[in-house]
Amino acid sequence: MIFLVQGLAGMFMLLYYSPLPDQAYSSTAYVFKNVPLGQLIETLHLYGAYAMILLAFMHLMRNYFANVHKKPRELMWVAGMLLGFVVLGFGLTGYLLPWTVVSKSATDVAIGMLGLLPGQLSGLVKFLMTGSGSDAALLRRFVTIHTVVLPAAFLSLFGIKFYLFETHESAYIPAFVKDHFNEVEWFPKVFLYLAMIGGVLVSVLLAVSALFPFSLPPQYTPEAAASYVSQPEWYFLWMYQVLKFSFFEGPGIYLGLGVITLFFVLLILLPFYDRGKERKLGSRPFFTTIGVLIIAELITLTIWGYLTPGQVIPDLQAVTVVGGVAVVVFGLSWLVFRRRREARASPSGGGALAKVLITPFAHMRLTGVFVLLLIVASVTLASLTNCLFGQCSGQVPLVPSAILFIISVCSMTLITRSLGAAYERSARV
Repeated sequence: MIFLVQGLAGMFMLLYYSPLPDQAYSSTAYVFKNVPLGQLIETLHLYGAYAMILLAFMHLMRNYFANVHKKPRELMWVAGMLLGFVVLGFGLTGYLLPWTVVSKSATDVAIGMLGLLPGQLSGLVKFLMTGSGSDAALLRRFVTIHTVVLPAAFLSLFGIKFYLFETHESAYIPAFVKDHFNEVEWFPKVFLYLAMIGGVLVSVLLAVSALFPFSLPPQYTPEAAASYVSQPEWYFLWMYQVLKFSFFEGPGIYLGLGVITLFFVLLILLPFYDRGKERKLGSRPFFTTIGVLIIAELITLTIWGYLTPGQVIPDLQAVTVVGGVAVVVFGLSWLVFRRRREARASPSGGGALAKVLITPFAHMRLTGVFVLLLIVASVTLASLTNCLFGQCSGQVPLVPSAILFIISVCSMTLITRSLGAAYERSARV
């Protein structure tokens, strides 16, 4: 549904867009100022792109935890991963087209990252993306890729994925059904169901676009770019933050790229090494913990990157933040699965794990406060570590940061105790 909305909005914008460096910004600004509902359409297109990327990631993690990549759906998983890369490609190529100082600077960062690829591969990829290297060639290539190549790739992969879905039918997910899905007619039941969801989704996007319209940043010029700290968009920010770690600086940049590439390769090949037949989430502690860790690290790195634009991250600070998140996730996972083993061994049965997992959602206010405090504690800890090793900027007050960190940790402890008491009460019922 988002793809269709993006296509319709994009075709409307192409009626006015001129893909030349000296006209791209003015033609976009013309839509904003002079075309009826032009600003709404532009904002809808931007927020639709964000929604498409976020929904693709949510779909990926849902399928990971639901274990739908198991035999015989391996190729369907691979096709979905390739679709995810196409969606990221839409974000990369479309972001440049308004030719603002923000979009051009962010694209330059992304192209610079491509230039770090080994030898001939770097030259080939950069030529395919940028052509002769001039601004005019870059803009033409990105328009062509964004409006022709990627839509064709998206529709082709979607057709393959839908064919595989029709071939293998709905995946068996133990958390949702006891045995198997009952057959439901595609038309009209499933069609009407999806149409209602799509209608709500488009309505929400339109409402958000109207309430929070996008303001066009300044036009790109070399002078404006010189005073702007270049950062990629939020969906690439976690990768950029990893490459800002000091042990990935200089020659170590190739090691950083290798780590990111290995992460994607392992994710694509997941069905081919995760061959166990067990599908229940509670019976797969290793893969469940890794999935939670991926989500936690991506969120942490994204927020951290947003808060530290242009800063090289010291080694110890990187280990403290990334390693701290991993320790917390593994610790919580160990507690949950230990509780599950105890519950299964007790005469009362195995319902305890469900109560453990449901407790935070049954007390959303406490859980929401805990998440906010966790973010505050992570940011202040990173700032304190930075200051202790001589990287402190004059804008970071050391003592207030230390006090805020202590208060956040103490408050999280109290909330954890409250949630634990709530669980004990529910376990006795």
